[in-house]
Amino acid sequence: MPKPKKRGSNHQRGAGGQPRNVQPFSDEDASIETMSHCSGFSDPASFTEDGPEVDEEATQEDLEYKLKGFIDLTLDKSAKTRQAALESLKSAFSSKILYEFIMERRMTLTDSIERCIKKGKSDEQCAAAGLACLLCVQMGSGIESEEIFKTLGPVLKKIVCDGTASIQARQACATCLGICCFIVTDDITELYSTMECLENIFTKAYQRDRDTNGVSSTHNTVLHISALLAWTLLLTICPMNEVKKKIEMHLHKLPSLLSCDDLNMRIAAGETLALLFELARETDADFFYEDMDLLTEKLRALATDGNKHRAKVDKRKQRSVFRDVLRAVEERDFPTEMVKFGPERMYIDCWVKKQTYDTFKEILGSGMQYHLQSNDFLRNVFELGPPVMLDAATLKTMKISRFERHLYNSAAFKARTKARNTMERPSLEINLPDTHEEGKLYVVDSLNNLNKLNVCPDESQHSLDEENTGGTGENMAGSNTRNQSLFFITFILTLIISLALVSFVIFLIIQTRNKMDQISSRLLSEKKNIEELKKINNILLKHLNQSGIKDKSSDLHDYLFSHAELKVPGE
Repeated sequence: MPKPKKRGSNHQRGAGGQPRNVQPFSDEDASIETMSHCSGFSDPASFTEDGPEVDEEATQEDLEYKLKGFIDLTLDKSAKTRQAALESLKSAFSSKILYEFIMERRMTLTDSIERCIKKGKSDEQCAAAGLACLLCVQMGSGIESEEIFKTLGPVLKKIVCDGTASIQARQACATCLGICCFIVTDDITELYSTMECLENIFTKAYQRDRDTNGVSSTHNTVLHISALLAWTLLLTICPMNEVKKKIEMHLHKLPSLLSCDDLNMRIAAGETLALLFELARETDADFFYEDMDLLTEKLRALATDGNKHRAKVDKRKQRSVFRDVLRAVEERDFPTEMVKFGPERMYIDCWVKKQTYDTFKEILGSGMQYHLQSNDFLRNVFELGPPVMLDAATLKTMKISRFERHLYNSAAFKARTKARNTMERPSLEINLPDTHEEGKLYVVDSLNNLNKLNVCPDESQHSLDEENTGGTGENMAGSNTRNQSLFFITFILTLIISLALVSFVIFLIIQTRNKMDQISSRLLSEKKNIEELKKINNILLKHLNQSGIKDKSSDLHDYLFSHAELKVPGE
């Protein structure tokens, strides 16, 4: 196999001693090298139909050649060049498994990271601390990682405790210190020493709370948050007797951080409280907290916060987190979440596992799924067993066509459009307490589930249903309750309107009946009058008829009598 062309000219300075241009490691480089076994392995929908075959050996050599150049550039005199090289190495380490390559160059990488942390400025120190985390994740828990931590640990502690260093550098070093100690430390003394160093940082927020009525957000808040989260991660691997001491020391102080102005500090304090309660109940089934009523009142206020001076996104995020925290503290319940990576699934069913997963997801980013599939250390941490190896035939069966992906995308687009219209339609808004915002939160959760349909094959629909019934069970229960209340209110309003209409109709019928009775009574009286008039008329006619006959008979008698007298003398 021919070697790739030499590109030494790219690593030389230009005229006038200007810093050399560094081509950062891109996701395209990672996808080319792993197209045949990584991309499709992590996502069946990423297969392309009739794609060209890739020479894996040549691409691997090309990738290693690039990484060697980046490692050399970490010792460059230009700070921008060193920082760009560190960022490129971070991108490569987070998206790939490079154990053998790193094993051969671990001392060089360690020296470069140490030099950048000691002599670099804020951005360079942050990049070097992030690379140190990824280096330990790649190496796993072994002797080599312990040597790396023995070299970098004192430097990281010095930066964390240095008040003159930048806040961003101290924050990155605190996170790196906690993660590296979590991965490599088998010495319990070193573990306690690291936790004490982190405690000295975030406990200053307690002192500020004692000086004022509430905790205000300062430029040191981000440092306190990182130190608190790193300390919480290390607490999950402490012995039970040490866990009891830490719970007694911090459980009654942490609720004061719930009043901080910073949203991330409130969330970090709430999640730490939920984890402490979970550990306390594991060590002692009859664990009792004295100020439970006051704590639940605070958590419930945060879970239903509706202050108008806060952003809607912040309020939605806060309510979502503190609903789960309140359930953990009150009901000892945790909403199970499912993480799907390739053909496998992992269920997050406790706060300890959630804290660990969130920490590694923060440093690995989009490469978290790939590392869950292939990284032995992470699979041991989450108890996933050895990596699942799939042959080409199995991968081919997981492949879906472009037409099927188009149908999935079209269906998801229509569903998202309907959900947004429902959320934004003002005529459907009902002025009930917290119903509008919680309804929007449920719609956003539905949109997130619909987004998963864009990349999930047919068999993933079942997993999505499981996630809806498990991970969002609380949201569904709340929505069912709200639907029932809305149905009940609608039913009552419909019943009232129906009764009003029936009453009006009955009133009209009664009024009409009265009018008809009056008209009928008038008709009867008129009929009687007419009959009486007829009788009178008949009587008059009879009387007239009788009087007319008598007159005619008397006239006839007189006429005959007169004519008779006249006739006798003429005879």
